[in-house]
Amino acid sequence: MALKDTLKARWFWYSNLCVLCWGGWALLSRLGSREISPQTMQFLFTIGTLPVGLALLMARKFKMEPSPRGITYALLNGVLAGIGGLALFAAYHTGSNTAMVTVATALYPMITVVLAVVILRERFRLVQVLGLGFAVAAIVIFSL
Repeated sequence: MALKDTLKARWFWYSNLCVLCWGGWALLSRLGSREISPQTMQFLFTIGTLPVGLALLMARKFKMEPSPRGITYALLNGVLAGIGGLALFAAYHTGSNTAMVTVATALYPMITVVLAVVILRERFRLVQVLGLGFAVAAIVIFSL
């Protein structure tokens, strides 16, 4: 029953689209970082996001959200994503193993989980904690 509900949930399909897009993004990041500097990659990456942002803004008839707090979070999100992206492009640019760099940087959800528990006071069941433990073990084994 739970699987059936998951397959009907919009979050599940959005998550799968995200995984596909980010998988392609990581591959293109590595290919581009072989050819140009991390700074140029970050600049062009930002330019590449503009059409998506403009399309979303046009779909909303150019109306912005009324929440100053939400806008602040979104802008800070962009700053952190920009710095993180630059660091990723720099890691790829070093010529290191693409799989290793991608897996190592994929640890960011661990930070999110810790922050969710500490700041948002979210709770996890034992099975979820066990899953996180297996994820950490997988990363360690993969890096050997």
